[in-house]
Amino acid sequence: MADEEDLLGSMDELEDEEGDEEEGGGGSPLMKYLPLIGGVLVVQIIIGYVIGSLFFAPSEDEAAEVEQAPEEVVAEVPMIEQEVVWDKMDPIVINPAGTGGLRFASVHVNLGLTSEAVLLAIDERGLASRIRDTLIGVLASKTIDQLDPRYHESLKVEMRSKLNEFLSPEMNPAAIKAVYFQGFVLQ
Repeated sequence: MADEEDLLGSMDELEDEEGDEEEGGGGSPLMKYLPLIGGVLVVQIIIGYVIGSLFFAPSEDEAAEVEQAPEEVVAEVPMIEQEVVWDKMDPIVINPAGTGGLRFASVHVNLGLTSEAVLLAIDERGLASRIRDTLIGVLASKTIDQLDPRYHESLKVEMRSKLNEFLSPEMNPAAIKAVYFQGFVLQ
């Protein structure tokens, strides 16, 4: 029986030791080293900051140059008036010269004006009809070949010069900067 008590006693001692491990600081062995790992990380961050400050901070000479750098002076440029586009004109439909009315061209023209003042003058003086009439005259005098896309630039130059001829006495010279074709259909 004594042997049994010794066996039972030693079993109780084993159970007590296992219970202590589970209740006390049991768990992952990594948890024992967590404060040590955290401390090492903090030290590494501090060392990295110090080294970064030494190597990447501007030198005293560079800092002095930045402080003493003269301010850039921006020259004032007079405002150039931007081109104003007049797009209130309806498409112009004409029969090209030499077609006998069998062919037609539909041209939608916009005008690039030199200023807002020119736009107001066109509206106030009722010059839209005269502008349209001038453009119809220029377009109707052209043959099918002259209305070909290869000649659009020269056609625009002619239109602009004809318009500026009658607009110049009433407004500043070269009231029309550019002529734009919004649409150009030739049938």
